[in-house]
Amino acid sequence: MDEKINSLHECENCRDVQIKKFSPLRDLINFDDYDGDYMRCSCGKRPLDVVMSHILKIMIESEIVPEKATLRRNSPVPLSEFYFSSLNPQFIGEDTLILLHPDFTEEVALKLIGEVPEVKCVLKGSPQNVAGQLDKDSSINHFEILAGDDTQINVMRTLLGEKLVIVKNQSVHHIEVAVTTEDKLVRLHNHINNNDIKKGVVIDSMCGLGALGIYLLKLGFEKVIFNDINPEMIEALKNNLEINGIDDGYEIHQGAFEDLDVEHADLCVIDAFPGVDISQIRQKADEIADNVVII
Repeated sequence: MDEKINSLHECENCRDVQIKKFSPLRDLINFDDYDGDYMRCSCGKRPLDVVMSHILKIMIESEIVPEKATLRRNSPVPLSEFYFSSLNPQFIGEDTLILLHPDFTEEVALKLIGEVPEVKCVLKGSPQNVAGQLDKDSSINHFEILAGDDTQINVMRTLLGEKLVIVKNQSVHHIEVAVTTEDKLVRLHNHINNNDIKKGVVIDSMCGLGALGIYLLKLGFEKVIFNDINPEMIEALKNNLEINGIDDGYEIHQGAFEDLDVEHADLCVIDAFPGVDISQIRQKADEIADNVVII
């Protein structure tokens, strides 16, 4: 893990390049110069702006974005295959980017994988859409994998002085990077300490990948009841429990929180998708838990 974190840093020979984000890319670079080795440092990394320009060049040539496309308006969403806290590398190596765009095609995806060494996976979908299951009345939504491997690792620092590791598949799971989860863990930690909450039984009502519940076990809670409506989240949760060395002190339930059969808990944590109506969930949480925290 330390070796992976150290690999995020550039070497002393890496030379940065800043490309204007709002100007048409064709006016800024010579498309003929851009191949997989263009501006590659001896350490194997290239500046992020160069890589994104290489990607946008292919998208322009493939006619899925306009001739006057700019990095700011027309680039796909670039997601790292490895996040550590808030560290956002400006120089990246091979097989490190997962790309998301609604107009990608299989042909373009294969071209990106084949010509841009930094691209690990290409997904078709809109970042405005949620990958996962919003509530019990919703179907499960995925981004489409056009090429590559969408496995992503997120490593969070914690107030406990140890790292928490969450592994997911970006086509299946909601977009949330390590620094966002890290902030949630800090807020949860401080809420518990500031309100003198008993560290007994806690329900992670919409556990997803399990970050909050895993943290609560490490914080000292006697038992965590993990619950999620999406069976794909439950499978990812089991993997993350193992990765973080958790082998007891928990139960796992798959289903709507409203249907969860639990009589009492000391704490219930609610971490819903943005914009989801949680009124029924909050009502049940208030009925069965001494304390409720909405993240």
